[in-house]
Amino acid sequence: MATHKNLIRLKAATQEYEWGKTGSASLAARLGKNAIGHGFQVDESKSYAEVWMGTHPNGPAHLFDDPSTSLLSLISSDPTFYLGETLVRKWPSTTHIPYLFKVLSIKKALPLQAHPDKGLAEQLQLKDPSNFVDANHKPEIAVAIGEPLSATSSGTQGGDVHVGDNDTAFTGFVGFRPLEDIKAYLQKVPEIANAIGDAMLVASFTQNPSTDLLKQLYGKLLKRGVEARDEVATAISKLEQRIKKGGNLGVPNGDELARLVLKVNSQYPGDAGVLATTFFMNFAKLKKGEGIYIGADDIHAYLEGDIIECMAISDNVVNAAFDSPDSLASQISTFVDMLTYTARPVSHWSLPREPYQHSKEGRTSKYDPPMEEFVVLGTMLDDKNARTERLAAVNGPTIGIVTKGRARIAVSRGNEQLDLDEGGVVFIPPGNDIRVELHEGRGKEGAGEVWWSCFGV
Repeated sequence: MATHKNLIRLKAATQEYEWGKTGSASLAARLGKNAIGHGFQVDESKSYAEVWMGTHPNGPAHLFDDPSTSLLSLISSDPTFYLGETLVRKWPSTTHIPYLFKVLSIKKALPLQAHPDKGLAEQLQLKDPSNFVDANHKPEIAVAIGEPLSATSSGTQGGDVHVGDNDTAFTGFVGFRPLEDIKAYLQKVPEIANAIGDAMLVASFTQNPSTDLLKQLYGKLLKRGVEARDEVATAISKLEQRIKKGGNLGVPNGDELARLVLKVNSQYPGDAGVLATTFFMNFAKLKKGEGIYIGADDIHAYLEGDIIECMAISDNVVNAAFDSPDSLASQISTFVDMLTYTARPVSHWSLPREPYQHSKEGRTSKYDPPMEEFVVLGTMLDDKNARTERLAAVNGPTIGIVTKGRARIAVSRGNEQLDLDEGGVVFIPPGNDIRVELHEGRGKEGAGEVWWSCFGV
C-alpha cells in the first residue's frame, strides 16, 4: 500500500444509467480511459451517465497503481494526514471524504427527484436500508462544462427539439416557479387541470395561490401519474396534439413551454412528469461555467448537458416521475411531504462563479455553496498565455480531474508530480500547494481545464 504520498492518482468509478449519453458521445465514457484505466473500453451500446470520485460505498475510488486498495482504506490508515486535523475533529466518527465529486453526461431527463435532509435520511435508512445506504443529507451543486447544446444535442433523446439559447450548455428543472406563474398556466392550459382531476382544488389555487395548495395540487398530479396513468397520458397527448397543430398556449414564454412539452414527452411519453416539470418548475439554462445550488428537500430534474456535480457524501434520492410506476408508487407520499415548496424565480438557485482567493495566477474560479462539506474550483488554462496556475494549500482533502487537455500536476510536499491526460484523477492531502502546467491544450483555443473539489478552503 502506498502511504504518506502527497499526490495520489485515483481509479474512479463509472455509473451506467439509462439517462446517460451513449457510448463515446458521453463525456463520462471519454474520460473513463484515464479515470478508470486498466483496460476500460467504451461500449457504444451502453449509457455512461456518471464518473464518481470519492469514498461512497456505491462507487468508491481506488488507488490507480494499486486497484485492490480503496481510497477509504488509505485514508483510514492515517486520517489526520489524509483528511487534516480540522476535518477529523469536525467529524471524528468517520474517515470518509465529506463530499462526492462527479462528472455527469446527460442525454435525457433524470427522474424527478429530491434528496432528503439529515433527519429524513436517518428515518429512511432505518426504514429501508437496502435503498438508503447512508444517513446523510445531499445538498448539491451543478456547473455546466460542456459545449453548447445547439451544437451537440442532435444525438440526445428528443434532441431534434432544441430548447435554450445558442450558448446554453445545460438545461434542467429546479425548484417551483412563482405561484402567479403556475396560476396563469392552470388558467390557460386546461390539460393540466384535466390531468390533476380535481376541479375544485384547481379553482381554489387559482383564486388564492398558496404553497399549501401547491402541495395538494402537485401531490394529486404525481399520484395520478401512477394510479390513473392512462387519464394523465390522455391529457398530455391532447396537449401535444394541440401544440403540433400550431396551438398557442397563450402564456408568457409559451413557445419555450411548448417545445419542452414535446421534448420531455418524447423521452417519457404520457408521464405525469411532463406536466410536473414544464408548468410547475423553473427551467434553468446554464452557459458553460455557470452553476446552480440544490438544497436538501429541493425538487429538481436535470434535462440535458455535461456537468460537474458535487454533493455532501450521500446517494440518497426519492423519485416521483420519469421512472416506472411500480418503482414510484412507494416513494410519492414521502416525496410530496419532504419538499420545501420554495416558489421563486430560477435566479434563486443560481450559484455565482467567483474569483478564488487562493489562486496565485487568477485562472481559477470558485463555486461556494451555503454548506460546509466542500467548495468546487475550476482552473481554466490555454496554450497561448495561460499555461500555468498555482493554488495555495488548504487544510482539507482535495480531489481533481483533468477534463480537457494534458497537464502536469505537482505538489509542494515531497516533490511529487504527475502527467495526466483527460480523465486523470488525483487525490491531494491537506497542506499542499498545487501547481498545474498545461502541456497540451485541446480545440481551436488550445484549452485546458482541471476541476477540483476541496474541504477546508
